[in-house]
Amino acid sequence: MYKNDYIMKMIEQLSIAVAAVLGSKSKTKIEECHQIVNEALYDLTGMSEETLLKLSHKDLISIISGGKETNMEKCFALAEMLKLKADVDKEDTGRSVNLYLKSLNILIELILAKSSHGHNSYKTINEIVGVLKKYKIPKESNQLLFRYYEFTGRYDKAEDVLFKMIVTINTGEIVDEGFAFYERLKGKTLVELENGNLPIDEVIEGLDVYRNLLNNPT
Repeated sequence: MYKNDYIMKMIEQLSIAVAAVLGSKSKTKIEECHQIVNEALYDLTGMSEETLLKLSHKDLISIISGGKETNMEKCFALAEMLKLKADVDKEDTGRSVNLYLKSLNILIELILAKSSHGHNSYKTINEIVGVLKKYKIPKESNQLLFRYYEFTGRYDKAEDVLFKMIVTINTGEIVDEGFAFYERLKGKTLVELENGNLPIDEVIEGLDVYRNLLNNPT
């Protein structure tokens, strides 16, 4: 059974090992770290590294949960391990970004499902978002980020992601999602909006900017 205390202890130990290896910059130790993380991932999932790379985050959630109700503990452990694997794989940009995105998507799915692990995931999500800033983020991940920021009450960040999506994607689905977002904001109290760094005057201004972006895409 993957109990919370066991998961946290396992991830903590792996995190310490990865940090120490990356700090040393020893090629031999980095290879050893690759092996340690790969073995931990295999023990958890029964899947090879290449299989983990090929499958979507939704497939991974389904498989690791046995095709039944989402196993939050195992999915949380998987996401954290994928992030550690990405940290070790940073010299292989394509592989690393793939792993970061899978980790990000899984963690956000858990939070949106109101997993008890949510509060443990915020730091990891922030770290991944920081790493991925210089890369093009797929539509699916951007949509999850948008929903995550709104769900956690960071309305200014949700709006930033929305503007980015409407400029780069601009599909009917995204357009509708944007208008629905502003309608939900209008239903928030002034205090909630202030706490979300998007006071009511900025909500109104943001809606105008949003309409202009739709009418004048760059």
